[in-house]
Amino acid sequence: GPYYTSYPTHGEWSSELAHSDYVESIKDFFLKNGDAPIQIYLHIPFCAKLCYYCICNIIVSNNRERVQTFVDYLTREIDLLHKLFSGLSIKPNVKEIHLGGGTPSHLENDQLVRIIDKLGEIADLKNLDEFAMEIDPRTTTKDDLKFYSSLGINRISFGVQDFDPDVQRVINRVQPMEMVEALLPPEIRAGFDGLNFDLLYGLPLQTRKTFEKTIEQVKVLAPERITLLKYAHAPQIRKHMRMIDSKMLPPVDELPLMFYDAVQSLTADGYVWVGIDHFAKPSDDLAQAVAEKRAWRNFGGFTTGETHNLIGIGPTATCAIGNAYYQNAYAMKEYYKAIDEGKFPIQQGYQMDSDEVLRREVILKILCDSSLNYKQIESKFGISFPDY
Repeated sequence: GPYYTSYPTHGEWSSELAHSDYVESIKDFFLKNGDAPIQIYLHIPFCAKLCYYCICNIIVSNNRERVQTFVDYLTREIDLLHKLFSGLSIKPNVKEIHLGGGTPSHLENDQLVRIIDKLGEIADLKNLDEFAMEIDPRTTTKDDLKFYSSLGINRISFGVQDFDPDVQRVINRVQPMEMVEALLPPEIRAGFDGLNFDLLYGLPLQTRKTFEKTIEQVKVLAPERITLLKYAHAPQIRKHMRMIDSKMLPPVDELPLMFYDAVQSLTADGYVWVGIDHFAKPSDDLAQAVAEKRAWRNFGGFTTGETHNLIGIGPTATCAIGNAYYQNAYAMKEYYKAIDEGKFPIQQGYQMDSDEVLRREVILKILCDSSLNYKQIESKFGISFPDY
């Protein structure tokens, strides 16, 4: 079935929705739900190196002027939000911020400070429950991590993918376990509330045996959370994936077994299987949210459920606000053009009716709780579940 991070899924969204629709959705939501907790996601597309497996919207560039131009436009998009919120006489109750990409750690420290200072104009940064940032261990130092911690970032995510040296070589992401381990001594870990590792199964040259070894190495480093995704080989969509020889990919019927092995190994080690592709230590907020049946799912995956509404900033960033979804422009040219015109760079969106809102609730509760409480649905939506 669909890999739900939203309902309806992206394929149902319409390119007819634009800036004015987004503004009206923001106004409608905050005038009715002014104190609702909000998550902000920033998409920073730049990377230092090209990973052949990557399906994200990225730009490989070490041209600092080009990156600076982007930072200038990103802060101008935040200014548009600030102006909109000021006009409504509200300061949104932002509880979570996630810096994603791309590689946010590819930014210079002063660029990162500028973006965070700008976010401080629309959010109370001292009131955040979670301030997360994605990290490339190949281009990050312990001093960088200390600096990120000093800025208030309290959760970091490393794109590990696989620790096998042959696999790393063919996907063009060489980062031995020793490199990652050296970045994470106890004094660095102490500066953050949590650490996440992203892993991929189904990569070229992977076998059940080699991936089992990667999982064992991950358990030694003991991140608080693990995201375990299946590699999607789509060279027709991402041309750089042609650098991966499809003959090197593991047999399709091995993939469920690789996933099964990982689930068994991680849960035997005490990790809680949050759902689908996420795992967390029992002491982590996410595992506790699952136990209390308050976890939620958004475009970034499973969350603790404190925020159900998300505002996206940056190219391709998605927004889930009230009964509507929006996504920013993919192309940098279109993104820049809209901001130059003083408009939010909306490329597509979707506005749900009441039936779709109910169906979203049902789908996400099943995904997050592995069960469904009919009476809760009846109470929240004023329906008779069997009749509806």
